[in-house]
Amino acid sequence: MTTLIAIGTITLHVMGVASHRAYLQYWGIDAGVFPKSTDWVLINGYHGLVNQSARALLGILANLGWWVAAAVGVALYLFILLSPWDAGSGAVFKWLGQRSASIQRFAKILSGTLLIAAILPVVLVSWTAVMVLPDALGEASGKAHAKREALEFKKGCESSKQPCVELKRGSEALGSGFVLDGSESYIAIFDAQLQRARVIPREAVELISRRTPVVSEVVAP
Repeated sequence: MTTLIAIGTITLHVMGVASHRAYLQYWGIDAGVFPKSTDWVLINGYHGLVNQSARALLGILANLGWWVAAAVGVALYLFILLSPWDAGSGAVFKWLGQRSASIQRFAKILSGTLLIAAILPVVLVSWTAVMVLPDALGEASGKAHAKREALEFKKGCESSKQPCVELKRGSEALGSGFVLDGSESYIAIFDAQLQRARVIPREAVELISRRTPVVSEVVAP
C-alpha cells in the first residue's frame, strides 16, 4: 500500500509540474518565474489526470472498432507466445528426451533465449510508457487548458466567461486582461488590448475586477 501511495504521489507530481510548465509555455512564459507549492502541484496533477482520463475514455468510445482490433491483436500475440510448440501433444519433449544431455541443455537455453527475445520488446515498450506517460499526459492537459482559455480570451473582457481584471500602480494604468498565473513577485496576464501575455512585477500593483458580482434577489416570504 505504501508503494502504491508513493507511485501515485510521484505520478501526480510529475503531471502537475508538466501541466503547469506546458500551460505557461503556451503563452510564452517561463514557468520558473511562478514556483508552486507541493500541494498545488499535486492538486493540479490530479485535475490533469481526471481530464486526460475522461478524454481517453471518450477517444476509446469514439474509436471502439480500432480498440477491439488492438485487443484482439494483443490476445493473438499472447496466444502464440504461450502456446506449446507441439500443440500440446508432447512430441517435442519426447524427442528431446531421446537426445543427449548436451542437446537437451542447448534446447533449454535456446527456448529461454527465444522467450526473452519475444517478451523483451513488450517490457521495454511498457517501461518506456510508464516513465513517459505521466509527463506526456501532464503536458497535454496543460496545453488543452491553455487552448480552451485562449478561445475565451479572444472574446474580450465584455463577452468572455472568464473574469477580467485591471492592473494599476497608483494612478498609472498598467493594462487589463485575464490573469494567467501569479506569485509573490510577479503576475502574468493575457492583455486584452495587446492580445498577448505579459509578466508584470507585483510590487504596489492593484488588481481591480471589471465584473460586478451577480447577486440573486432574495424574495421575502
